[in-house]
Amino acid sequence: MEVRSGTRTLTFRTSITFAVMAFVVALTALLIAIQLRSLRWATQEAASAYMDATTTKVLGRLQGELSTISSLVHVLATSSSVADSNERSETGRAIPLFKAALKELPQMDSIYAGFENGAWLQVRRTSDLTEEQRERLRAPPNADIAINLIRPTAGGDLPLRRIFQDKEGNDIGEIDIWKYGYDTRKRSWYWATMQADRPYVSEPYLSFSIGAPVITVSAPLRGKVPGVIAADLKLDTFSEFVQAQRPGQHGTVMIFDQAGSLIAHPDFSDLVTSAMTHPARSSLPSIDELNTGIVATVIRGSYNKDNHEGNIQDETGQGYLFRVTKFALGERYNGNILLLAAQDDFVQNVRRLQFNGLVLAIIVGAAFLPIVWMFGSRMSRSLQSITAQARQLQTLAEPKLVPVTSYIKEIHALGSTMNLAQRAIWSFAHFVPKEIVRGLIDNSISTKLGGVKQDITLVFTDVQGFTTIAETADPDVLMRQTSRYFSVLTEAFLAEGGTVDKFIGDAVMVFWNAPNPQSDHVARACRAVLAAKAAGERLNVEFEADGLKSFITRFGIHVGEAVVGNVGSTERMNYTALGNTVNLAARLEGLNKQTGTTILVSEDVYRRVEDLFKFRPLDAVVAKGMTKETRIFELTGVST
Repeated sequence: MEVRSGTRTLTFRTSITFAVMAFVVALTALLIAIQLRSLRWATQEAASAYMDATTTKVLGRLQGELSTISSLVHVLATSSSVADSNERSETGRAIPLFKAALKELPQMDSIYAGFENGAWLQVRRTSDLTEEQRERLRAPPNADIAINLIRPTAGGDLPLRRIFQDKEGNDIGEIDIWKYGYDTRKRSWYWATMQADRPYVSEPYLSFSIGAPVITVSAPLRGKVPGVIAADLKLDTFSEFVQAQRPGQHGTVMIFDQAGSLIAHPDFSDLVTSAMTHPARSSLPSIDELNTGIVATVIRGSYNKDNHEGNIQDETGQGYLFRVTKFALGERYNGNILLLAAQDDFVQNVRRLQFNGLVLAIIVGAAFLPIVWMFGSRMSRSLQSITAQARQLQTLAEPKLVPVTSYIKEIHALGSTMNLAQRAIWSFAHFVPKEIVRGLIDNSISTKLGGVKQDITLVFTDVQGFTTIAETADPDVLMRQTSRYFSVLTEAFLAEGGTVDKFIGDAVMVFWNAPNPQSDHVARACRAVLAAKAAGERLNVEFEADGLKSFITRFGIHVGEAVVGNVGSTERMNYTALGNTVNLAARLEGLNKQTGTTILVSEDVYRRVEDLFKFRPLDAVVAKGMTKETRIFELTGVST
């Protein structure tokens, strides 16, 4: 650098800074190259270890819960309170037994016994159910337990009695359903257990009464009467637990059985709802529905394999580690757990390897030329701030009050100039539509006089009786009210991509399809007008509350060819639209007064969007200043 006597202005020595930067970059590149292989290995090891822990925790939870439930069912299968009689009652000894079992094992949703004569007794915890599931049971708000009891009649009917109890065991409700339609002997968990004559773990299925996905653990009764005792594990809450254990922020955990039925999935509840409501489905969601993306690719590669793991990339190039592991649930029931771990989630844990290399490179560079490096770093920070300001020119963001400063003369001048330019363009955008300002910045809009013919949609607005309102209103109050009004309308027009061309007294001129092309410009204009009308009506409520007169807005919409470009002089020009299309749009707005309407559109608008909006046809008219008749329509709303 060069220091001038008596001043603080410095000239940056570019060649020295580049030399130091080249040295640091070369050293950094060497260190990164050495560490790259170690980083990749460490990342995979970290992700693999996390997946090992997730697999152990998830499968341990699932197998532990099923094993605990299975042990309980096995013990209860020999209880005289359950297995010695198929005559069930509301006061039977099995009910307190089942209630005690539910209390001891909160992972169970319900426990029940079915008998060969069709009798069925179930005790279900209702406090853990969702509102929808409670509504299916018609459970009272304070119900904690639901007791379902089916006692077959002499004629073979299977009526159900459902008794609700609170946490203290008091009866608080009772429902009798004579045609419930539930025959325990036809349920898969019953006949499969009876046929095998041994404990049984079912595949996932939808519960008959609450429509929730469950796995049933059952065992044959060992007593005086034939039957089956069973308990359910709800999978929706289990799936939530599984997703909480996913490997990394962007990781995924899925569990599915050998038949392909999903047991746990990130969108499990949505998939279950779709499976229950879709007319072509009657079972739980399946992995067959996951036919796109990296999950589908991994599943296809895991067919007929006990273990399948490796690396894969998604459509964006993001790298993932995957693993599919088979596990056993019961003696004859198998499942698979699939884990995906995004490599980037685990890179942070080993970034210090790269950081150490960067620090070493910086220390070495600083040891040679510390002063030059200090000023180079300071210049870099200043340039980054100025670059950020330059990017904000395109977004028209509000500039900072203080410009970027620097001891280096050129950077200091550049920071001041950039702040001045940003402030000038930001202010300019308050007087000219922002799309036009952006077009001038990126040179997509010419600064020469003249225009081009193109198809555009125009909207003109006007306030009914504004002159009368202005005569009696205080000018300052009227100015603030009009500004509030224009702000609401402008927001509605800009939301649909409109170019607000000008404010003419109490009127607004807006057009679409310029300066940027919009294939649906007619529909955009119609939606914007409907939104502006609704916003104006809401604003009028505020006006009336403030003691101000309402602004009733009338709109005219027309589409057609017009000349769009710069009109004016070389010293001052306006980007606008000219032509008969513009005139007719303005005339349509004025015709509202004759027709008693608020939104009038031309026949050209009607024909282009008649299937998207509701219109009321009116008579053909000759608009003021026109020679040809024009069919007009009232826009009344959006088609449903």
